[in-house]
Amino acid sequence: MSAELRVGAERLDPRDAVFVYDETDRHLSNVVAVYIADASGREPLTRDEVLDWARASIGHAALFHRTLRRAPLDLDLPSWVPDPGLSVREHVVLDRPGDGSWAAARARIAEITAARMDLTRPPWEIHVLDGVDGVPSLPGPATVIVLKFHHSAGDGMATRALESKLFGTDPAPAIRLDPASSLHAAVRTTGAFLAAPLRFVGGLRRAAAAGEELRELVEAGTIHEPVALRPATRFNRDVHAALIFHLLPIPMAEVLAAKAAAPYRVTVNDLMLTTIAGALAAYLAERGETPDGSLAAMVPMSMRGVADWDSANQLTQMIVDLHTDLADPAERLAAIKRSASRAKERTANPVVLRGDRRVETAPALLLRAAGWARAQRRFDDAATVPLCNTTISNVPPVTDSLVFLGRPIRRVVGSLPILDGDGLRHLITSQGDEIVIAVTTDAAMMPDPDHYGDLLVWSFRELAAALGRDVPAPAS
Repeated sequence: MSAELRVGAERLDPRDAVFVYDETDRHLSNVVAVYIADASGREPLTRDEVLDWARASIGHAALFHRTLRRAPLDLDLPSWVPDPGLSVREHVVLDRPGDGSWAAARARIAEITAARMDLTRPPWEIHVLDGVDGVPSLPGPATVIVLKFHHSAGDGMATRALESKLFGTDPAPAIRLDPASSLHAAVRTTGAFLAAPLRFVGGLRRAAAAGEELRELVEAGTIHEPVALRPATRFNRDVHAALIFHLLPIPMAEVLAAKAAAPYRVTVNDLMLTTIAGALAAYLAERGETPDGSLAAMVPMSMRGVADWDSANQLTQMIVDLHTDLADPAERLAAIKRSASRAKERTANPVVLRGDRRVETAPALLLRAAGWARAQRRFDDAATVPLCNTTISNVPPVTDSLVFLGRPIRRVVGSLPILDGDGLRHLITSQGDEIVIAVTTDAAMMPDPDHYGDLLVWSFRELAAALGRDVPAPAS
């Protein structure tokens, strides 16, 4: 018997529904993965080739066959329902960007990242940009594949599993759609609305008890809470210009050499956080905008294996002090390592996890109201911002065996949409012999992303050189 993918109706977990309720034109919930394939010696692709590939591949995941259905008046959480009318042609695009240059491709990727998704149809797109020349580290022509889907369907970590199927060799299973029952949905919505107050009160009591335990742990110095407010920078304003997408590759051999030179154990992530901190501090200093105090980053942390969540999104927001007020890169690395370690310990603490479960009992109407309230915040005149100034996301290494229509995929990166208050974001990927920092920002906030790329290289090499000195280990 051949394998079969059954796609039925499924109610969203509250953690996933937040991405629906929080989304506005200025706060997008897009996940965008970019695959750069070597097209040397290959003929230009045809639309039929790309569509045939897509039809043969979309059986690998339910997200390609479901659309979002919101409950009447948002009395219950939204649901995924099978879409029997799916047209692959409406989701898959073959394009040659502009003049076929890498600059034109980057501009097209930025446009795709910054476009809001239509949630009245299955929320995914695949854009194939063929005949792209001048991709760094790729001598010949390239084919760029952009996979985009809504964050409510999954997170960036889940993309790793999906891409291994889309660009692997295993055939996709057959698809079976189980029709959704309107009567069942109506009964469930009514039941959820009536039961929500009791569940919410119980959740509040458990969260309050966890909060009291947390205060005791903080007072004892067992847990370190993040600083509530950080000084606002030019990157913490409302978004007013087009999104810019820029890549900065760093040779993996240099990163591993710096890691080995450290007199104490550091991770690649510690090195990248310190590199970005140095570049960010230098960029602001050049403009006479050094903030009065250290900046911080939101660093997504996977909860897989840490917490038992039923959601498609298994990430939480970890806040890490970047110690941009420290001039010496070795001292900054030690401080960031300590701050990252404390943030991880806090995030994984059972007491914190119990408190964070309050979202699981929040009624749909409350989640929607919270999303609306967040959308009303403005940042242009703010002196401070809550918790963090930038996003730095690091996803697991990518396999080297991915192939698209006979074209080996040489580089996998991501593109994060920017939003009001967070106009500079970084996504770090590693594959083969390099690490790539993908930077997305507002063209008005950073009109010179190439220079910021130069500063990232300078910051990394300054750090690598400093690690050759006899530097002290970080304090506990």
